[in-house]
Amino acid sequence: MDKTIIIDQLKHKNEILPNEFDGTYRSVQEAIESYAKVRKLTLIDYNDLELVYYLSLGLWKNDKKELKHYIQKSHLLHNDKLLLEKKLEKIWNKGSRMLFTHIVEKQEMEFLTAPVFFKNMPVAKNSESIQFFFKMCINIAGLENDEKLFDTAQQMLNSQIKNSGLPVFAVSRILHCLKPFTFPILCESVTDSIVFKTLDIGLCCYDDISQYITNCRKVLDFRNSIFKFQNMRVFDIVSWEMIYNKDKTEETEKSGKVRQRKKSKASLNQILYGPPGTGKTYNIVKFAVELIEGAKISPDEDYSAIKERYVKYASAGQIKFTTFHQSFSYEEFVEGIRPVVVDKYGNDTNIAHAETTVIYRPYNGVFKSLCEKAAKSPHMNFVAIIDEINRGNISRIFGELITLIEESKRGTTVILPYSQTEFCVPANLYILGTMNTADRSIAMLDTALRRRFDFTEMMPEPALLSNCEGVDLCELLTALNERIEYYYDREHAIGHAYFMNGKGSIKTLDELRDVFATKIIPLLQEYFFDDYERIRLILNDKNSFIECIAPKYVKHFESGQKLYRLGNPDNWEMDHFINIYRDVL
Repeated sequence: MDKTIIIDQLKHKNEILPNEFDGTYRSVQEAIESYAKVRKLTLIDYNDLELVYYLSLGLWKNDKKELKHYIQKSHLLHNDKLLLEKKLEKIWNKGSRMLFTHIVEKQEMEFLTAPVFFKNMPVAKNSESIQFFFKMCINIAGLENDEKLFDTAQQMLNSQIKNSGLPVFAVSRILHCLKPFTFPILCESVTDSIVFKTLDIGLCCYDDISQYITNCRKVLDFRNSIFKFQNMRVFDIVSWEMIYNKDKTEETEKSGKVRQRKKSKASLNQILYGPPGTGKTYNIVKFAVELIEGAKISPDEDYSAIKERYVKYASAGQIKFTTFHQSFSYEEFVEGIRPVVVDKYGNDTNIAHAETTVIYRPYNGVFKSLCEKAAKSPHMNFVAIIDEINRGNISRIFGELITLIEESKRGTTVILPYSQTEFCVPANLYILGTMNTADRSIAMLDTALRRRFDFTEMMPEPALLSNCEGVDLCELLTALNERIEYYYDREHAIGHAYFMNGKGSIKTLDELRDVFATKIIPLLQEYFFDDYERIRLILNDKNSFIECIAPKYVKHFESGQKLYRLGNPDNWEMDHFINIYRDVL
């Protein structure tokens, strides 16, 4: 890859705040603090190096047993082992915000989760060098000045330990986690410092531990001369991206096909609409990930992998999900005001008394918060998902946003009424909505909203269904929807999702009975306002699903009125379901 392209990529990278990346940084720092309490550092050996290096990789396996194994092998004091284990669990469960959105591809994941063994390496036979290294980590933990950090490290990482076997890849990653703005990651087996070698900034002898600090100084000077970011992890991330791009290029050259990854040109505002059970919320996950990544997802990719990335983006704050309802308001979506009790000094208080007063303070709604975050990260995509968008009062909820969300108006500012501050909807924010046409027709949507959104219809897909103990679910659903469209309309069709579970199409008659008893028939009751004769027509029913009974306790039964009851699901057999799509005689 060309040097100028890499520099341009680096210039567009966002800063990585250590504790917003993951729990790696704090984990290593807590471990070194624990080792600072060890009185006899002469006990430290390769087992301790394995623990700290394992923590520096990021605990990607999330395997508590493996973590406990490394902690138990270490030479920390017993109580310190227990305390460190609790601290690490707290860091990864609560303390780590994980707001940075670097996608860990398969190759990097394999590297990060590979077993950590120093036992068979030369350094295992030279515990003294490991002890020197731990002393150095403890000494530099409280330093902040780059030069002091380099000078302290250089005194210990000198020529005397050049042949100690202390691996640069482990030293550099651990030091980076301790001081991420000072020490870069070098000499790892997969990335092989590819970004620095391509940039050709004068580094030498990458695998020589005595040259590590000299190389660090060169990287620091290079970073400070061109880039705004501070965290050296940015270089490591670009190295991985270069490897991925190289592998993809080689694959396309071998296959003779050129696959270009282009920025998504999808509409900024989209609505998925259709009858219930057609997979709108299910597919919104795929749509959102495509918009974030700026590329179409392969049809062959497993949904669980897509969902995993969706959860990652949502945890990072790039995706926000909300649901509209009749009570949802502008104050919840954009901004509102809340009463706050303050004392005479203007400080917030929970106790009201004679010297307190009430003031009204503006607060951000879910959409405004996401807009502000997107504006701060213009090189990343963000997605606001609005489920059941047609159930809310659009003009009341959106207010002036109905203008700002328009593609041609993105970036245009207005003054918000409560906070009296300027506000705009950035161009890197996508809006994805879903609407259930059985709840409200698309024709009844606010005209202004319809003009600003692209609509994608999602109808039932019977072909996704299979055979269920002799019942052809594809034919069954097709027959039901054809009759519903004839007697009502196509917007009230029944979706294929009613006949699916987490493993795909349902397989047993018991599941089918349950679906009809708890979902299909109640839905038809709602559609046809308890007109049971019409429901029986839809089901091609012969007194099985809906039973017609004669009144027993009515003396003068002359009106011809009929009584209906839901049949006993236990009595519904295969033939009853097949009869739904069997030709009417």
